[in-house]
Amino acid sequence: MFARVYTVAILGLLLSGLLLSAGCGSKEVTPVDPEAVKNELIGKVWDCESMFRREISGDVKLTLEFLADGTVRGNGGCNSFTGTYSLAGEALSFGPLASTRKMCGAAAGEQEYSYFTFLAQINKLKVDGDDLELFADEQPSPMVFSTGGGGLW
Repeated sequence: MFARVYTVAILGLLLSGLLLSAGCGSKEVTPVDPEAVKNELIGKVWDCESMFRREISGDVKLTLEFLADGTVRGNGGCNSFTGTYSLAGEALSFGPLASTRKMCGAAAGEQEYSYFTFLAQINKLKVDGDDLELFADEQPSPMVFSTGGGGLW
């Protein structure tokens, strides 16, 4: 009887060890190919779906278009803008953005101000086909963009 209990205990320990070691495999992170990320961004107009969980309102889309020369352009809902961006793998930052100065209604002006302010806070991105997420350290959720694939102008 003692040998049988001893055998069952040993088998139990061996099985537990196998199960635990199966979960301890190498979880190497594949390095991000900066050119692949850049190629996914360029040539598309990204439409902003939400700004850190804030819904987008109005008839004019908030857009973002990355160009191969390191410039970015788009529309803030009322005014068009241009500027520069820096991309290193998944790290992203925007340089100063210059925009036209059309008068907007109060709601459009506030939304545009938020859009430009939030873009200045971005430090990381995740792009997957027609979906783009922009992250900022201070925000719990990303800015979410999608694209139909065409150019802005």
